[in-house]
Amino acid sequence: MIHRALRSRDLVAELRLAIKMTIGGTVAWWIASELGAQRPIFAALVPLVAMTGDPFAAVSVSVGRILGVFAGVGVGVAVTHIDLSSTGRVAVALLAGTLIAIVLKVGDRPNLEVPIAALFLIGFAGGSASELGVQRIWETAVGAVVAVVVATLLWPPDPIRELIRRLGRLRQALAADFAAIADDLATGSGATVDQLDEFREHSLDAVRDVFELDNARRALRLNPLRRKDLPRFEELVRRINLGARAARHARTLGRDVADTHPHDEALAAATRHLADATDRALQGQDCREPLDRAETALVESIEPVVSAQLRQLWADIRAGCVKTADAGTVRST
Repeated sequence: MIHRALRSRDLVAELRLAIKMTIGGTVAWWIASELGAQRPIFAALVPLVAMTGDPFAAVSVSVGRILGVFAGVGVGVAVTHIDLSSTGRVAVALLAGTLIAIVLKVGDRPNLEVPIAALFLIGFAGGSASELGVQRIWETAVGAVVAVVVATLLWPPDPIRELIRRLGRLRQALAADFAAIADDLATGSGATVDQLDEFREHSLDAVRDVFELDNARRALRLNPLRRKDLPRFEELVRRINLGARAARHARTLGRDVADTHPHDEALAAATRHLADATDRALQGQDCREPLDRAETALVESIEPVVSAQLRQLWADIRAGCVKTADAGTVRST
């Protein structure tokens, strides 16, 4: 279980993000200190909360989180002018901060940087509130600038690497799905019934990958260090779309096998050949040979339902295989 969870993550990208956060926070602290700030915690805080691991972002920095820190600083400055006990100030800061956090959502979640930044400011408050506010605001600005520069120039987001990783995951899922379906067809065991949820989840994952393609294309175009990857990207788009269609076929095929319970060695052979053809197409290789073998196996079957779905899969893979061959290949490593 642990090995599978680790294998599904891009540990290299996560390590790079940790290093970028460390460098960004350290550089921001140093710059703010050189400019005269005492304990410039907000300068170091912004790179930590703003940098993200989103591989499909132009600079992998959350503008919403940066705005959240600025808003939190503003709330903290305002609260320090209120004549209340420290507990009362914290309560007011949390109430105002969480309400603003709901308005300034990051994705589907409240922007918790707002109340956190407000609490930090109250906790580090000292001296004149107005001087405190000015210092914390420009510290935050220093951190924001450093976060953007570091995220842009040091290991900028790599959509190509991420798409290749996701394509590899999709290939593994399809190979497992088609192998399970072929075994059921060869033995008539009915084991496919217990795997329908897994087929469905693999298909949904493939659809999510397709929906992310526009974000990946935008990230490549906006980042001058990645624009050269656009030709490779378009080839990967073809393969991921083909993989999504194949996953949809696998899902439907699994349901048909579970409903009709066929026991047909010819259909099992056709499924194996189509699985081979699909994997070759997703790697940018010539898949015509396994497609020919699948076509021969389908001729030998008289079963109507499953064979019809396999023929649709055959047509999709053949079309995708031809397009991939015409467009050239992209290395998968």
